[in-house]
Amino acid sequence: MISSQPQWIRHLIHGLYLAILILGAVTMFVPFLWSLSTALKPLSESLAFPPRWWPHPVDVQNFISIWKLVPVARWFGNSFLVASIVTVLNLVFDSMAGYALARINFPGKNFVFIGILSMLMVPFQSVMLPVYILLRALGLLDSYAGMILPMAVSAMGVFLMRQAFLTIPQEMEDAATIDGAGRLRMFVQISLPMVIPNMLTLALMMFLASWNNFLLPLLVANRTHLWTLPLGIVMFQQEYFVNWPLLMAAGVIATLPIALVYLLFQKWFIQGVASTGIK
Repeated sequence: MISSQPQWIRHLIHGLYLAILILGAVTMFVPFLWSLSTALKPLSESLAFPPRWWPHPVDVQNFISIWKLVPVARWFGNSFLVASIVTVLNLVFDSMAGYALARINFPGKNFVFIGILSMLMVPFQSVMLPVYILLRALGLLDSYAGMILPMAVSAMGVFLMRQAFLTIPQEMEDAATIDGAGRLRMFVQISLPMVIPNMLTLALMMFLASWNNFLLPLLVANRTHLWTLPLGIVMFQQEYFVNWPLLMAAGVIATLPIALVYLLFQKWFIQGVASTGIK
């Protein structure tokens, strides 16, 4: 359709696409720039009206102060530990479940798949009370396991890996069966290497979800030394007063690792999403 149109119309359409993309990028990037700007301001300037984008003077003392006032290093380590273990567990369990749903015929497979898909429509807020009661009965409150196990398997991850395994030609596994390969060997040596981009996509999604998770640590972790960064940032919000420079400095520290991880893996993330048809 576009190729049959005049050249100036194609340029106009491409220009509109580019303008929409730039507008979307600016809309998402401006809040981070404002957070960084506020984190570099003294408290008096952060409350000035009208607000100024460029801090004057530039003050890095806020980043130093939060490391002294609260155990940010401990919270950072907790977030990294929980997010890393959650990511590894999802890579193992989601890939195994996705492979079984894609390659193994067993009674009730479609029913199981529909049940997993239905979990995508259930928000955590609607099941957090049963999760809390179960964790309390198991003695997992105030523990790392209580923040990890509820996120060890993801319905979205199972769906993504199932779609990825469905793209592998069945003939490859048939040839491996003729050569005497068992199901576990076909899974590990044949199927998994062919879905590496999808696994990297899953790893990035789960790391982001776990790193930014606020509600589950809020339910589980009552002791300060078990808090994660999203939960610890709440300490900077008081009832009658908010120290915005310290709050924004903590937010920047929590955001930078995520931004770095995404920049490193964005190529595989896009490739994995495109190959499974999830758009």
